[in-house]
Amino acid sequence: MPTPRELAVTDLRRSIDVLPVRTRQAMLVGLAHNTVITGAFSGSGGVCPMLAAHREGGRTTCVSFPEAWDKFTGVYGRNICRHATDYEVGILRAEIEASLVPQTSDLAAAIADHEKMVESRRRRDRLFAGRPVDLGGAIDEHKSSARRRRSHEATEVGLDWLFEETLVLPDDFGAAPATEPEVDFDFDSAERDIFTR
Repeated sequence: MPTPRELAVTDLRRSIDVLPVRTRQAMLVGLAHNTVITGAFSGSGGVCPMLAAHREGGRTTCVSFPEAWDKFTGVYGRNICRHATDYEVGILRAEIEASLVPQTSDLAAAIADHEKMVESRRRRDRLFAGRPVDLGGAIDEHKSSARRRRSHEATEVGLDWLFEETLVLPDDFGAAPATEPEVDFDFDSAERDIFTR
C-alpha cells in the first residue's frame, strides 16, 4: 500500500504531465533562477513553481499543479507560506525532467512496424538468394501491358455488345411523357372533411 508521501508524489507527477511542454521547460529555468516557495503564488522572498514558469515565458492555466504541489509539500489547506526545501525542489525538478524524456510505447512500435510494412509493399521488395530484389518495375510493366491488351480488345470488339446484352430499355423509351390533366384542388371540400371528422 503506498504511503501518503508516495501518493502525493504520484499526484504531483500527474499534474506535471498535463502541463504543456513549454511550461515544463520554463519551470525548470524558473526553478534555477528563483527562490521556490510553497503555499502561495509569491511571498517570503520567493515564488511558486507556476509563477516561476510564467516569468520565464511558460504561461498557462492549470488548476491541478498548484494543489498537487501544496499537497506534496504538506501545506495544502493550512494557510502556510514557506520556502520549499532542497529535497522538495529536487523531487520537483526530477519529475519535470522525467516528463520531458520522450517515451516509447507499444503504439509507437506498432505504428513504426506498420510504416515499415507499407514502405516494403510500396517498393515491392522481395528476397532472392538473401538479397533484396525490387519487383516494382516488373509489376508496373505487367500493369501497362494488361492495360494495352484490354484497350486493344475493346477496340476490336467495340461497345455494341455492352448495349445489346446488358442495357435493357423500356419499350416506350424516348417517347414523349404522357401528361396528366391538371385538376383544380377543392379547398372548400377539404376543409369540410377536416372539420367533420
